[in-house]
Amino acid sequence: MQDLIGYDEIIESSMRSVIHETLKKIEKSGLPGNHYFVVTFLTRYPETEISKTLKDKYPEEMTIAIQYQYRGLKVEQDFFQISLSFGGKYETLKIPFKAITSFADPSMNFALKFTISYDDLEGFIDDEFYDESENTANKNSKPKNNKSIDSSSKIISLDAFRNKNDKD
Repeated sequence: MQDLIGYDEIIESSMRSVIHETLKKIEKSGLPGNHYFVVTFLTRYPETEISKTLKDKYPEEMTIAIQYQYRGLKVEQDFFQISLSFGGKYETLKIPFKAITSFADPSMNFALKFTISYDDLEGFIDDEFYDESENTANKNSKPKNNKSIDSSSKIISLDAFRNKNDKD
């Protein structure tokens, strides 16, 4: 049966809204208690801005931790910007919410994962994202495989995030 409502898009948007609202709270008051975030994102997603050094080191996907050494968190509607320390040097990153493939707060056993296939990225990926061997015949062709970057399920059970004491 075909989904004419677009539940996947509604769920993805709602999950990204959780990230936006969470970072908005942190922007104003800082990280409370033992909270910290682990964020994985696509480095070549449009409007993602990271240094050439980081892009060379992480050509497709990068994971960052937002915990102790961060500065200048700025949260906008479609992206957030943050300065993080890499080898003692602060670098500013601009990360669109749609570039995020996972977001977690390990202190709360909370995680969100997003499934993005290469077909989903077809409209905006530049030639650098694909392996050179796949681009030799036709620069505009899609990769032959429909490999997913993250094949996690979109089903979320709130029970997985509750403390054992909450279940009693």
